[in-house]
Amino acid sequence: MKILYGIQLNGNGHITRSIELISILKEKGYEVDIITSGNNSNLDIPFKVKKHFQGFSIYYNKFGSIDWIKSILSSKLIRLLKDIKYDVSEYDLVISDFEPVSAWSARMCKVKSIGISNQCSLISKNTPKFKRKFISKLFIKYFAKCDDYIGLHYQSYDDYIQLPFISRFFLENKTSDKNFYLIYLPSLKLDFIIKQVRLYKNIKFKIYSDEVEEYTNFDNIEINKLNKSAFQKDILDCTGVITASGFSTTSEALILGKKLWSIPLKGQYEQLSNSISLREMGIYTKDFNIVNLGSWLISYDKIDYKWENPIYNIVEKIIKTYGDN
Repeated sequence: MKILYGIQLNGNGHITRSIELISILKEKGYEVDIITSGNNSNLDIPFKVKKHFQGFSIYYNKFGSIDWIKSILSSKLIRLLKDIKYDVSEYDLVISDFEPVSAWSARMCKVKSIGISNQCSLISKNTPKFKRKFISKLFIKYFAKCDDYIGLHYQSYDDYIQLPFISRFFLENKTSDKNFYLIYLPSLKLDFIIKQVRLYKNIKFKIYSDEVEEYTNFDNIEINKLNKSAFQKDILDCTGVITASGFSTTSEALILGKKLWSIPLKGQYEQLSNSISLREMGIYTKDFNIVNLGSWLISYDKIDYKWENPIYNIVEKIIKTYGDN
């Protein structure tokens, strides 16, 4: 079976998730070609990429909502309409992690396709969702439309939805508690974050931010530029994680048994929907400020998250459904 795998580069979660699935498919002897689209990520893909498309880059305004005007103007829709006619007829299966060129090209060429992502889970009527975002709902449904879907979410809200899977790095290394809190809130200004945490002088915080170029520390605070290996190591070693409501980092924190505070970007449909699920599970989801920080530190603890790694079941489903066709 020859597979084309499309990876969306709007955010890092699509990359980390795809790396794990592609690695297993290659280990099982399948030929996997990779295409990518979008331009809003800062992680490398450790495989050869056959072709990169500009695709549809998603940009957000200062309130966390999708900036539709900037996204549309920067994406050059005429070029995108040409890109989705990319010839994928040589492939037996197209897998799309919310990547539109691979998904729509498969439909054009009548090649079987399957979408695998957290966004796919939001198609189900059973999945908790933020109510007042009609355009965002349409975007989720049609942006990377496939023949079939495997959704990923914190809970199995529907038959086709699996629990999250994480990098094998986390599964091959022991977690510990080295008495510090990890903060990754890229939508907030670094100065604002520092003002909220520096008064808690007896508590250590490690902040990851793209506003710095190198490591710095003062008082009870360490500041690092985002780096995959360092960030993964700190998630393993921290007491708790303060982050936005993106799917990947919140899933890692839950699976590793870390105390979690998840703050959704206002106006970001997926994160607002994720936060509803997390809140139902007992996770703190209030805005980030000094008062709420004190409440979280004192009153909240990690939850008992029941998890079994679904990745091999997902691969087996792909092989069983499409491998002999």
